[in-house]
Amino acid sequence: MKVIGLLSRKGGVGKTTLAVHLAVLAQQSGQRTLLIDLDPQGSAAAWWRAREAQTPQLVAPTPGDLRDILGAARDDGVDLAVIDARPSVEADVVHVATLADLVLVPTRPAIFDLRAILGTLDVVKGVARRSLIVLNACPPPRGAGEASIVTDARRALMAFGVPVASVAIINRTAFASAAVTGLTAPETEPDSKAAKEMRALWRIVEKELNHAKAQSVTDRRSGTEAGGGSRRTRPSSSPGTGSQAAQG
Repeated sequence: MKVIGLLSRKGGVGKTTLAVHLAVLAQQSGQRTLLIDLDPQGSAAAWWRAREAQTPQLVAPTPGDLRDILGAARDDGVDLAVIDARPSVEADVVHVATLADLVLVPTRPAIFDLRAILGTLDVVKGVARRSLIVLNACPPPRGAGEASIVTDARRALMAFGVPVASVAIINRTAFASAAVTGLTAPETEPDSKAAKEMRALWRIVEKELNHAKAQSVTDRRSGTEAGGGSRRTRPSSSPGTGSQAAQG
């Protein structure tokens, strides 16, 4: 099982919008997906309750239960867990980044937003396996290419030491409209620009996860060769991963 953590110590960057879209796109690609809502605001859980489909599954645990939830999901055959973490809590950032195979750090392109993610990036660079900045809620371009503020943000982020996703997600009404009924832009408007951008982001994320999987296999082989065998730990009992949106 692979784990994606969406982290930002600043609110209002569209973290939940990315989380629910990536979870749905992963499910549509054939991966059994679990969406984990750690944010007390419960935006992902509210989105799920408005949704008619039962997939992706959702749980809304406390941060202290996260490791057990992931263990239970792994035992239950879940392929991918997508964690929507709460903002502003550094301990949560460290905890999620440690458990995730890929950390996504969304940010708006304005200078105040870019400065606000520095603390998150400092933590992520120290503990995360792989990480990626996602420019989100960006203004649309006036002509071809990206808006100048997005291009400027890319240049500024080059100094931060974390790669930036090649696709920027534009602030489009299709995202908000779809969320009202627990859906996503690719489900309600599959040919829209919003849907195309999210699918492009999912392809990037999927590629990063495949790299993480390959690296994990290499690390295990290296460990086996160095230690003469792999160590097994006894799994602890943990709660199930059925849909528990009402808990959050």
